[in-house]
Amino acid sequence: MIKIFTYFILGALIVTFTSCAKTQEQKELKTIDNNISIRLEGSVYAGEKQDIISSVGGFLKNVYVKNGDKVRKGDKIYSLDKEIIKLDIKNKEEQIASLEKIKDYYTGRSSGITSIPAINASAYELKRVAYLRSMGYINSFEANKYKKNYINALYANKNNSGKYEKVENLQRQIQTAKIELEKLKYNLKHADAYASIDGYISDLNINKGESIAPSRKVCSIVDLDKVIVKAGFSTGLLPYIKNGKEVHLYFVTTPPYNTYGKIDKINPIVDPKFDRMTFEVKIPNKNYLLQEGTRALVTISLSKKGQEEVRKYFLQNKRDTVLEIKSKI
Repeated sequence: MIKIFTYFILGALIVTFTSCAKTQEQKELKTIDNNISIRLEGSVYAGEKQDIISSVGGFLKNVYVKNGDKVRKGDKIYSLDKEIIKLDIKNKEEQIASLEKIKDYYTGRSSGITSIPAINASAYELKRVAYLRSMGYINSFEANKYKKNYINALYANKNNSGKYEKVENLQRQIQTAKIELEKLKYNLKHADAYASIDGYISDLNINKGESIAPSRKVCSIVDLDKVIVKAGFSTGLLPYIKNGKEVHLYFVTTPPYNTYGKIDKINPIVDPKFDRMTFEVKIPNKNYLLQEGTRALVTISLSKKGQEEVRKYFLQNKRDTVLEIKSKI
């Protein structure tokens, strides 16, 4: 009898001790489980990603990177052969100089060409002299000299209309050549390509010695030091999604990984990839465990009022504690 009583007391003590030994997390677990939360599907994207596009075309003299290389902003990616561009610049400069000499020949004094501005100037002088003549300040002999100058300018212009056409044509050629020269100088300036951000080289598709065309995608630079988790949510849940709100992130990785982050961007326009509105959470990428395309589950806790509304409007089974939102990803 005493032995049975002793066992009863020990059992009671064990139960009491076990109850008192619960951790704070264990105590809160039931409360958390009874709360209503939203669970969303998400995917990982690079923190920053930029494509390197060739500004100009030409022959690749050197390629300085390989896929997987880490680069800093300003590091050289490739360089084109500049000698051909420099020769083209020299030829174009010589062409412009030659055209300028021909133009000077036709517009010089020996050419006999009187320009339209010269006719206008002589007409202005003639009007001024006529006024002075009417006031008696100059004599008729002096006035006749200006009249003769105007007549000569008109005569010269009439007899040299063909030369004017040549000069105008030369001027157009010079202008076109100068534009082409500026394009060549632009090509020379952009014959080398540089990294626009810090990150890793991916999708490199050029080789030394080949010819590339302008506007060709050469490679991408991916920054994975931080990643963006994008999650999709139903339009009706927008009132419960706020910038700065903390969310729990669980990633489908080996080993499994979970962390917390805060919403820093909300896109209320439906994303075709998710078929949902989306929000973004930017987090550090520990040991590069998270790669583009890594799947994630994103859990959002709700206020008491939010839980009541979600239970009322979204949960079919009122006993459910998790509202799961699927996406097309």
